[in-house]
Amino acid sequence: MKMNNDCYPCIARGALDAARLATGDEALQLAVLKKVMAKLSVLDPDWPPPLVARFIQETVGEMTGVWDPYARLKKKYNTLSLELLPALQAMKEGQDAAERFDTSVRLSIAGNIIDFGTASTVGREKLLATITHAMETRVNGSVADFRAAVAGASHILWLGDNAGEIVFDRLLLEEMDCTKITYAVRGGPIQNDATVEDAKAAGLPDMVRVMDTGALIPGTLIPYCTDEFVREFHRADLIISKGQGNFETLDHYDERVFFLFKAKCAVVARQAGCKLGDVVIKQGGKRR
Repeated sequence: MKMNNDCYPCIARGALDAARLATGDEALQLAVLKKVMAKLSVLDPDWPPPLVARFIQETVGEMTGVWDPYARLKKKYNTLSLELLPALQAMKEGQDAAERFDTSVRLSIAGNIIDFGTASTVGREKLLATITHAMETRVNGSVADFRAAVAGASHILWLGDNAGEIVFDRLLLEEMDCTKITYAVRGGPIQNDATVEDAKAAGLPDMVRVMDTGALIPGTLIPYCTDEFVREFHRADLIISKGQGNFETLDHYDERVFFLFKAKCAVVARQAGCKLGDVVIKQGGKRR
């Protein structure tokens, strides 16, 4: 996806949010915002928004000295999600295999609401409301097709998204053969996206092989990733792409990819052919 006009104010807001997390100095916050807005005016509009976000966070780090302004929030939502996990697992009790998979998909996508790239706040109540909505709404896409693809795959690459959200992914991993899955996170701190440290806090290495992409981008851009990750990417016969950032950066014509996300942005919703707020499963290469 290329930058849309609506992306510019959204990214500027995100820069101000990050600056406020990094420093209480309002003059410095304003200086960060002004520099970001100046950069936005000259950056290549063909870049996908997550690549622009990388340069925004670099600006915040250079000017404030804080390179991981979302560290406290990531820890908070990992902890909150782990507290909720037993109750979420209990929602699957008494269900057959197909029902458990459906419930787990919905809950995994509900966790995608924990995204500070698209919102200034989330909060426990909003998270609980999103869980309820995900369980009650119609999924935009086919859970059955996704389940069949998972069952038929030999090498699955799972592209994780945000801290906290990755705990929700455990629910779906419980319904899959984890011996054939590699779970990838970001190459370092970027927005509130999950890193290897977050994956460890979420307990993922106890379930599945974890690696990072090597890229400080809130998405997956192959030219910026390590050779090891690129080999894993090309080896996979199924790629599970969580979140909007991965949707914005991956090839929408790659039929190996299943995009799973909560549509939180009108620009992404239009690109995906869905409505704002939808719980989405979209296979690459498929047209409506």
